[in-house]
Amino acid sequence: MRLSLYLLVAIGLAEAHCVSVRYILNALQQELHYRAILLVESASESEPCWEHKYVQGAVPVLSFNANQSLYLKNAINTNILALVCLNGNEGRTMQAFYENLQDMRDTPTILFVLSDSEVQDVFLECLSRKMLNVLAFKGSNKEIVYSFRAFPEFQIIKRNVKDILRYFEPQLKDLGGFSLSTLPDNIIPRTVVSRSPDGSRQLAGYLYPFLRNYVSTINATLRICWRLVPEDGPIQLGEVVRLSENHKVDFPLGIHGLEHGSTSQNVPLEISSWFLMLPMEPSLPRAQFFIMLGFEKLTPMLLMLTILLSSAHRIEMGLRPSWRCYVLADRVLRGALAQAFFLPRRLSFNLMLVYALILLNGFTYSNYATSLLETWFVHPPWGQQICSWEQMRALNLKVLIVPSELNTMTKALGREFVESNSDLFELSDSARFQDKRLAMDQSYAYPVTFTLWPMLEHAQIRLPKPEFRRSREMVLIPLLIMAMPLPKNSVFHKSLNRYRALTQQSGLYEFWFKRSFGELVALRKLHYKVDDGRQSYRDLEWQDFSYVWLGLVAGSIASILVLLGEMGYHRWQSGRIQH
Repeated sequence: MRLSLYLLVAIGLAEAHCVSVRYILNALQQELHYRAILLVESASESEPCWEHKYVQGAVPVLSFNANQSLYLKNAINTNILALVCLNGNEGRTMQAFYENLQDMRDTPTILFVLSDSEVQDVFLECLSRKMLNVLAFKGSNKEIVYSFRAFPEFQIIKRNVKDILRYFEPQLKDLGGFSLSTLPDNIIPRTVVSRSPDGSRQLAGYLYPFLRNYVSTINATLRICWRLVPEDGPIQLGEVVRLSENHKVDFPLGIHGLEHGSTSQNVPLEISSWFLMLPMEPSLPRAQFFIMLGFEKLTPMLLMLTILLSSAHRIEMGLRPSWRCYVLADRVLRGALAQAFFLPRRLSFNLMLVYALILLNGFTYSNYATSLLETWFVHPPWGQQICSWEQMRALNLKVLIVPSELNTMTKALGREFVESNSDLFELSDSARFQDKRLAMDQSYAYPVTFTLWPMLEHAQIRLPKPEFRRSREMVLIPLLIMAMPLPKNSVFHKSLNRYRALTQQSGLYEFWFKRSFGELVALRKLHYKVDDGRQSYRDLEWQDFSYVWLGLVAGSIASILVLLGEMGYHRWQSGRIQH
């Protein structure tokens, strides 16, 4: 009888234990909407922390131990719930668990541990491994759930399961003034390090208010690691990421293209492109304007009108049409150039229609030519634009570039292309490159992204003519996703991504970007380009009509030769008649 009583009590306790596990999983399903369960057990043959039949349900179950790997991916295995049994060889089990959750450390996790001291130790280890969504149950007691608060200081929290409304409380909602660190790359216009009037260092650029505002939304403070930022010159973002990992910096403050290679956790901020900014080509000489009016295109139409007018006259006189039209060429030419000529009297309707067509053509073309000349005299057109690397080589124009960007260009365009055009590239250090590009020194062409180009373009609005233009033919990378890299397994990855989406939808990001131009001008890092006294307009001079004089002289010589020929022909005809 006593043995039967013991059996009934044991079975009741086991069923109560199983029901509590099932109750917890059902509650978490309503809270998390997880799509899979990950079971992690030790490799030893120890007693399991749960009955597998009670874990099985409507979602798939992935089970592995410390000797196995699942190769989980954040893009695929996002909504999962992890259950970890720590009843033997805890260190090896947790190490395998961490390795299988690379870039997925925000996965909701429930640990089953044996003692209070083990709860604290494993929570501290989870915090060091950047895992914040962690709960724990001690032993067989499923009535009390343990969790921890990471910010502003570490604190273990005990709660009764029956009183819980939400198992996984958000850790990043309120950091209680916790200090977060950042390391800027000092690349204009994103981040700009300067000195204030009192000599202290300060940070500007449009990424700084972006990050500062994010930190304030989670009730934290932002600390800049000034000791890692050099006084002058930028830091390449790869070095920024390396320094951030070595010194446990929370936010490497900078952006670069995902094609450049970066950490696995990025916050996409901009869609850009990478192209060359080229010095503007010199204006065409005024003398060339007169040969750009398209007289050669007008000649076939004038010939057709002359033949048409001659044939119309012959038909009016009862003769057959003919292509011999030189008699009326003078009238058609004068009409096309909007010059005066005598109209015959008593014209028929057909002839009036042809003459009206000639006069309309002359009126249209003369106005077209006059408007073009007036426009070109005030705003001269540019010469032949640089559209290829061969044209740059012919003009002896080089591209100033830093070694890191040359490596990126090699990856984008191929080693063969870079080696074949190596004479067009001049390597420079970052400080000199940035100074010359911001000063828009016309001795070089420069690679630039669409992040910086709008500011350089805006800096030229006070010039009568811009000094640099964007090349639409010499594009290095047509589509470039600019992202801010975060340290490996950063706890702020998803939170910062949500904040980024909100700032871009609200227009705040664009506002900070446009405002940064004024900040750079105030810091004298960027300035408006102004006219240096060069004369942008001058009156017409005799050499501006060189082609007109040439045409006049050539026409006069041709007229004299024709006149002499006609006189000689007339004398020859008179001699023949006399004989």
